[in-house]
Amino acid sequence: MKTIAISVQKGGCGKTTTAANLAAAITAREKHVLLIDNDPQSSLTLYSNLTQERTMTDVYRGTAAIQEIVRDWHGMDVAPADILLSQVENEISDRKDRRDILRKALSFLDSVYDYCIIDTAPGLGLLSVNALMASDHVIIPMEPNPADIWGLELFMSTLNQIRKAKPELTYKILLTSYNDRLKLHQAAKEAAESHSLELYPVTISRNVKTAEAWGAHEPLLIYDPGNKNNIAYKTIAEMETSE
Repeated sequence: MKTIAISVQKGGCGKTTTAANLAAAITAREKHVLLIDNDPQSSLTLYSNLTQERTMTDVYRGTAAIQEIVRDWHGMDVAPADILLSQVENEISDRKDRRDILRKALSFLDSVYDYCIIDTAPGLGLLSVNALMASDHVIIPMEPNPADIWGLELFMSTLNQIRKAKPELTYKILLTSYNDRLKLHQAAKEAAESHSLELYPVTISRNVKTAEAWGAHEPLLIYDPGNKNNIAYKTIAEMETSE
């Protein structure tokens, strides 16, 4: 099972949209996908319109296994979250295995799923560290503006610390809310490239249909298959499943 975290410490940059739609695109390639909401804000759970009876809070507390909480959403297995997940970081802070709880929970599912996509919380706390430690690859959504580039530097510092313990962990940056007609966005892209940061060859733009798909609780693959963002997610899915 290949595990991919969608992670950066800033909120509102498209992590959940990317997680949901990339998972749908990989599922369409006839792969068995587990999609995890690892964020107390539960954005992915709200997007997929799932109930929150048993959640990732139970997994971190050791009262449920992931396979006991998953629910089907358009052919994907989704592990939902709830607000109580916000208490988990304090609860696990003194545990010796506090960085590896999610990795251990996923280790029992290697033969069950082909891919696991983790939607992470904003910030650089233990929940995000667990997601990074459990992953093989990180997709870093970044809006093309100076504040996000500064924030990326902070995230990369944390990611590089993780990579000291896990050198095989790879990453790529995905530009979101991108408009190639804006000079500011073009400059931000060039700045990222000049820092030798690897970018995906596609970008995600801000468009109405992508927002509508969220409101309809459907991935773009179903709501608007021809949408250019859906085409971009399909391209990323192809790249990640061909490696």
